[in-house]
Amino acid sequence: MNKHTPAPWTVREVQHSNVPGQRAFAIDFNEVQEQVVDWVYEEADAKLIAAAPDLLDALQDLADDIAERFDMDSPSINPGIKHCIVAARAAIAKATQ
Repeated sequence: MNKHTPAPWTVREVQHSNVPGQRAFAIDFNEVQEQVVDWVYEEADAKLIAAAPDLLDALQDLADDIAERFDMDSPSINPGIKHCIVAARAAIAKATQ
């Protein structure tokens, strides 16, 4: 079970009152614009943050599916596959623990 704010998260450009002309972005999680994050200055960072719940779900599904298909302890497993699963599991742990 995920403890994070449920998706979808969306990006919205906001005015920064302290610096005229400065672009900033909020990441909202509902229609009344409640925010997960209130100020991000790079649009690419805002988009990455907004995609985080979807990325986490997809990575969990993918890692589980691949791990079910292979014996992760077998010496004959492709090292690239094992590396990807280990890296995926580490990223999932970083996001959820």
